[in-house]
Amino acid sequence: MNNICISIGMHDSSVTIIKDRKIVAHIIEERHSHHKHDCPPCLSMTKIKDYIDKVDRISFADLFPNYTDFTPYIKILEHFSGLCFPNTQYNKSLHNLIETPIHTDHHDLHAICGFAHSGFDQSLVVVMDGAGSTYSFGKENQTIYEISKDYIHVLEKNIVGDGSPVVDYSTPERDIPEYVNPETNIGAGYAYSAVSESCGFGSLECGKVMGLSAYGQPDDRLPTLLSIDSGGNYTFTLQRDQRWTWMGPTECYLNDRYRMVEAENIAYRIQKDYEKYLIYTCKKALSISKSRTKNLILTGGCALNCVANYKLLKELPDDVNLYVEPVSDDCGVSIGGAIKLDKESYGFFGNNLKLDNLYLGGQLEYDYQLMGNNEIEYDAEPENIAEIISLGNIVAIAQGRSEIGPRALGNRSILFDPRNPKGQEIVNQVKKREYFRPFAGTVLKEYAKEWFDMDKLDESPFMMYAVDVLPEKKDQIPSIIHVDGTCRIQTVTSEQNKNYYDLISEFYKLTGVPILFNTSFNLAGDTMVETIDDAFYTLRNSQINYMYLPEIGKLIQIN
Repeated sequence: MNNICISIGMHDSSVTIIKDRKIVAHIIEERHSHHKHDCPPCLSMTKIKDYIDKVDRISFADLFPNYTDFTPYIKILEHFSGLCFPNTQYNKSLHNLIETPIHTDHHDLHAICGFAHSGFDQSLVVVMDGAGSTYSFGKENQTIYEISKDYIHVLEKNIVGDGSPVVDYSTPERDIPEYVNPETNIGAGYAYSAVSESCGFGSLECGKVMGLSAYGQPDDRLPTLLSIDSGGNYTFTLQRDQRWTWMGPTECYLNDRYRMVEAENIAYRIQKDYEKYLIYTCKKALSISKSRTKNLILTGGCALNCVANYKLLKELPDDVNLYVEPVSDDCGVSIGGAIKLDKESYGFFGNNLKLDNLYLGGQLEYDYQLMGNNEIEYDAEPENIAEIISLGNIVAIAQGRSEIGPRALGNRSILFDPRNPKGQEIVNQVKKREYFRPFAGTVLKEYAKEWFDMDKLDESPFMMYAVDVLPEKKDQIPSIIHVDGTCRIQTVTSEQNKNYYDLISEFYKLTGVPILFNTSFNLAGDTMVETIDDAFYTLRNSQINYMYLPEIGKLIQIN
């Protein structure tokens, strides 16, 4: 049986295909349009035919279905994609899909996605983002669930607002559900996004604030931005017009180190406040669990804060099993929708979908032509590439199916020597990124604990934690250590990614360092490379001179 879910969304649209109870593809719109956080998923839908030739069941994820005309989506699916939908009927006059589910339960879908990927039989789930679904009593910004393969129960839900009481606007005299926090609040996601916007990055670029925060310091002029009162409610104190007092015209100051000092301190403040709030919320979730489970899942857009995730890991009791969902942004909503649709067919959530890898995007096809005498192709083995990197060269790697989620994990990556003390500066200039943006490291799993403080982690295959580098190792990998002494890491095994593992192993033999500097294969402002054409376009418009294609044993050099 082929089930698909199409997430229309306000940003980060995607399509997920489940075939015979397995996810066979997750197609992200921005990878094909090259517009970050793009929607709706028109180009993604045209790729469905690459994986299946018929659809048995279809569903849509949409926050505002009453305002959506689904006709264009059905037409694209039926005609442009050449797919057949025998059980799908569309009543245009009612704006309604007959017998076709429309998922409006945004946080539920995040929770279902995380649960299925975790492999847990039962778990608590904390979903934390800017905002999700709108109910008669308001718009959600945080939900705590208890979930198993048979059920999903809401334990607590927070509603967006200014601290006023929650009211059911459709029927004011009706009591709101008992799991809804009776007082509204701005929400951790909105608070962090507001700081991102105040810093001039845009509301969806919170990762830049996280990177910048390490350069900040306590500032007496700044109040606590995200505070928790005795009742567990939290408030956000930054007013919209204050950004002009602190920042000036922010868009003019982004690349000016002197002018960024104020923004650094604001970023520092919100990051520290968010870390405290995250730890408080997750411990609260454990305390209100009815099953007393020790399994905890974190998802929603806030779960991408890998610095805070590590602080949470270290604060949780040793007997708590933490899983941070790697596809926790809104791209993952279609995964939750497809799994929920699958449950309606089979009667239980797909906890057999435990995530082993994130290589569920498009397959790289090697149909390309070199241009001019300055583009040369060589036969190459991993040891050749390791030597080129060790000599101070940037090498892109492209292979197999692309990674889903926002992290590059060795199939669409840019690699560099982590020993180079100026590596962060060099690669940020090549990628045309801000000076403060840190880089990740990919380490052979068997050596991870010799280089990093892994705390309770045996591995970190999806790069969801920024961990402390062991003091005695800091001098050996300076280019991937952020100013706070941390590094966002990916552990890798031969089973997870043999070509990438073999390359790092050769680098280890050559240098004694079992780690490569890793960042996404793209330039600032563009999305991660998806196709071979994308890869060549990036090379030809940058100072990256090498690309390794390990599946066909080729090295491309562009002079």
